Amino acid sequence: MKQVIIIIRTNKYFETRDALQKANFGAISEKEIIGRGKKEGHYTAVTGEESHAHYSFSAKRMIEVYVRDEDLDHLIKTVVNVNQTGTAGDGKIFVLPAETAIRIRTGEKDINAIM
Repeated sequence: MKQVIIIIRTNKYFETRDALQKANFGAISEKEIIGRGKKEGHYTAVTGEESHAHYSFSAKRMIEVYVRDEDLDHLIKTVVNVNQTGTAGDGKIFVLPAETAIRIRTGEKDINAIM
């Protein structure tokens, strides 16, 4: 069992969520976050003349999913297909081992608790 943390652009959240649900990854958690990667952000606004503003953080969405080991590659491909634009800021996927899960209502453990 794996814990997958997905950080994506805010404008890709609904498309990603819909793709995950279509791929049978319906049990997700998400939250709005701010952060940055290796590069400082750059924003150009045109209001009569070009102006440049630098910012150190940008809004992102973080999605958390728990999956069976055998479903991991399918999950990653689904997320990459929606979010990969080839430009800085497309996001990150972190995969961590999840040692145990317990469904409080029934006491089911591990895979049975998340399925």
